[in-house]
Amino acid sequence: MPPKVQYPIDLKKYPEIIPDNPVKFYSGLEEKDGEDIGKGKFAITRRCVHKLEGTTHAAKIIKFDSDSLKFAIREYDFMKTLKLDHSGDAPVHPGLVELKEAYLVRRYLILIMDIADGPTMLDFAVKRHTLNEDSVAMWIKQLCEVLSYMHANNALHLDIRPTNIRFDKTSGLLKLVDYNACRFVANKKAGAVVDVIGDTEFCAPEMLDFEPVQPGSDMWSVAIITYILLSGMSPFFYEDEDEVVNCVKKVKWNFDPDKFANITSEAKDFISKCLIRAPESRLTASDAVNHTWLSDDYGPLRKKSALDQVPADLEETDERLYSEEEEEYIWGEFKFFRYDEADVPSPEESEEEDD
Repeated sequence: MPPKVQYPIDLKKYPEIIPDNPVKFYSGLEEKDGEDIGKGKFAITRRCVHKLEGTTHAAKIIKFDSDSLKFAIREYDFMKTLKLDHSGDAPVHPGLVELKEAYLVRRYLILIMDIADGPTMLDFAVKRHTLNEDSVAMWIKQLCEVLSYMHANNALHLDIRPTNIRFDKTSGLLKLVDYNACRFVANKKAGAVVDVIGDTEFCAPEMLDFEPVQPGSDMWSVAIITYILLSGMSPFFYEDEDEVVNCVKKVKWNFDPDKFANITSEAKDFISKCLIRAPESRLTASDAVNHTWLSDDYGPLRKKSALDQVPADLEETDERLYSEEEEEYIWGEFKFFRYDEADVPSPEESEEEDD
């Protein structure tokens, strides 16, 4: 009788995780024939196609070891709890991606999800023929609607940045992706201390001070993105990372007089009501949706505010943010082996042995 397989994840607790090689069912997962649509510190997201159904999906391949397993499983837990696996009575919010299946293969947890491989927010803005406040407001309103839904369910994203916002190629709808940093808070007013810090340029000050995060923590990031879309520059970008942290903690920022010379007062009011030190005092996502700047009545004024000079600066900011993310990538050997097959060392393990 063959020995009983010891899985790193308790499959009694996670009965819907399939302990099998997804390569049997999906093409495009392996590096030799895969197309990467996203890269992170410990994961790669690839386009894949179901071999029988012919449907296209995104496969997030998360590498873990005994120390990082609890972090690897978080995104799966979050998507299940928020019922992004379509297990609830209500449909999955159109601004979020649905979890289809999950597989466990040796050191990898593979999440098969709806594909959101459209352009990222800044890339989408840069390539538009015309850009004005009305375009920006439309996107920010969609983002706030997604956050209003999440916050109503006690869920915080906590890593809102341009690369985590994509536009669906077919519908053009905004999609908020990457739920690795997401957390549920039992009490939205009290908040909760979390062990996650995203890009400091987009982080709320309470996160950098390890104070309780609240729904307002997401709205801080929304304001940063709004500022960038309207001006092409970030209110908290400095070459010195320590200066970034210092200015965020002290809420030290201003509206660049040249970049915001022709921006409407309501747009600036929207940003100002989010960039406040106390998270409970910031504009909520639901209130933001009803802010004058995002209202239909304000549309004619928004359309008059052209952003013709912004795309060039946006492109530069987009390239900078991508280069900063690439510096943090950790590459692994994403070759799948079943539990009954021989394993191979990852590139980083091989380098350690050579040393």
